[in-house]
Amino acid sequence: MHMRIIRWGAVVVAALAMMVFAQSGSQNPDIYKGSIQDRVDALAKIQPGLGTVMIEYGNRMTNAYYAAKGGNWGLAQYQIKEATEIQETGEITRTANAALLKSVEKQYIQPLNDAVLAMDWPAFQQKFDTMVTQGCNACHAATGHPYIEYKLPPQPAESYLDFGLQSKSKK
Repeated sequence: MHMRIIRWGAVVVAALAMMVFAQSGSQNPDIYKGSIQDRVDALAKIQPGLGTVMIEYGNRMTNAYYAAKGGNWGLAQYQIKEATEIQETGEITRTANAALLKSVEKQYIQPLNDAVLAMDWPAFQQKFDTMVTQGCNACHAATGHPYIEYKLPPQPAESYLDFGLQSKSKK
């Protein structure tokens, strides 16, 4: 009798484990299986948050600064274009902040890009400083993240790119 109880207990435990395993499979979304809505929901769950987006954004803007400073205006323009694209990713995936992000783009990024197109380092530097203080850091504070304060690093984010700094310093 005692062995029967143990066997039935083992069967019940195994059945419960299989049920849990089967249910956990439905909790692990698969972008390749299920209905279209299930697949879309699975993709939505893995989209980057603004924290991830802003890391790339900060790197791109840092690179734009050093490219402009080094006179590599093509690279500066490219970095600003890429920063804008990653910001637009944030506008789509985190719609609660979309209007604020679009405002930053219009008020700060476009004038910065205009300075790049004019190849005007003093204007770029002034617009960059304004973007950081009035745009980025003010936005962080306004969205409840005052502890996130951008500070220009002492060197570009990507050391493998030619920012034109060495060739400019040799002149």
